[in-house]
Formats: sequence, C-alpha cells, structure tokens
Amino acid sequence: PLFVKNALEIVYNNLDNPDFGKDHFAKAMLVSPSLLYKKIKALTDQSPSEFIKAVRLNHALELLKEGKYTVLEISEKCGFSTVAYFSSSFKKSFGVSPSDI
Repeated sequence: PLFVKNALEIVYNNLDNPDFGKDHFAKAMLVSPSLLYKKIKALTDQSPSEFIKAVRLNHALELLKEGKYTVLEISEKCGFSTVAYFSSSFKKSFGVSPSDI
C-alpha cells in the first residue's frame, strides 16, 4: 500500500538520525501518533517504533553484506545511539551478531 511505501521512504530519509522516533515519524507522515500506530500496526503488525527499528536493522544487514563499513560505522549510519544497542538488537532480530556477517 501507498501508506507503507511513504512510511518506508520517510524512515529511509531519517535512517542516520538516532532521535527519529514515533513522534517525528507521525509528524512526517502528517498524521497523529495514534493514527500512525493504528495504520502501521494494521498494515505491518508492528508498532511504529518496531517498524523503524526493523527498517534500520534490515538496512544494516545489507550494509554488513557489502563489507565496506565497520560495525560501528553501520550502527551510526542506521541511527542506533550505541554500538552495543545495535549489536544486541541485531542479534535478537537475526540470531547472529553483526560482526559474524
């Protein structure tokens, strides 16, 4: 759906911003935080925060596969506030640590 396409584009445009969260997301989508939650949850079965994190982690996976950047650089490019948080989120999501990709 177009809503998800727009949502993905907005998250990609803010990928490296660790302060980009659900409130910024709702504002960029021109909807209230509660409407954003309802629509994203209905279309993706994720909360807006989970959606943002999933997009960030999937992008990180692609960057890791390219082998051009360090884990620290990728965590920064994907908007994670610390490399430790990035690594634990990545491992939880994909079952391997980013350094093993």
